[in-house]
Amino acid sequence: MSAWWTEPQLPDDDSIAVGRLLGRLEHQPTTELWNELERKLAVEAECWYLEGFAALPALARIVQSGAETDRLRALDLAAVIVRTLHQNHLYDDVVRANSEAVTTLCGFARTRLTTSSDLPLTRLLQDTLAFAGYTFWSSISLDFTDEHYHVSCPHCSTRLAIVIGEYGHYSAFRHYQDGDIDRIPLNPTAPDELTGTSRWMHDAAAAGGDMLLAEGLTYLFGKATCCLCGSTFNLADWLEAENSPHQPIDPIVPKS
Repeated sequence: MSAWWTEPQLPDDDSIAVGRLLGRLEHQPTTELWNELERKLAVEAECWYLEGFAALPALARIVQSGAETDRLRALDLAAVIVRTLHQNHLYDDVVRANSEAVTTLCGFARTRLTTSSDLPLTRLLQDTLAFAGYTFWSSISLDFTDEHYHVSCPHCSTRLAIVIGEYGHYSAFRHYQDGDIDRIPLNPTAPDELTGTSRWMHDAAAAGGDMLLAEGLTYLFGKATCCLCGSTFNLADWLEAENSPHQPIDPIVPKS
């Protein structure tokens, strides 16, 4: 980790308190206990504390045997913790040591994705991706009503704006006065030509009835063309590579 970055630390008393909270939540859960645990482990939907990653087995046990409300809160908090792995590699070994718990959580997240409507489909999809080890796709925005990404051309390094949404599906230069200029349409991948994670994401979106998400994914996992040099590249692969220089960690749940 770079020298300028200081690892956040829970005070010793709070570290002890996390263990006690988890014990109480497994036996006599209350809303107040959940609120306190979430305040200690998650800040702005991120977790930077060892105690959070070490809590995954206890959260998995609650997901397996708790009441419905507690199961969902445990799954939500665990997803927040695991999603942070996209940025935080301090505790990869802790997560790997608890791979059985993460696999359990992933199974419940997959079931929730196909049976529940308590959260937006995109959130349920990305929670499942987080537990499966695909932390980049679990953390980026997938709002295809008006989605914008920025990526450098892998051939000439020109900075490109990628738009997927109601205003079009294209790559362009983003000019500070004139907006997006020299637009070139994106080339989507046909749904039956998607493979692996992209096919699973698309099929989950389609099965859940979110056709805007499903269609947007065909563009995200399609090809883009550079406005300057004219080269074509796989958008999703390059977007992930450029934004995840140390990602992904080996998926905890292997690719099928």
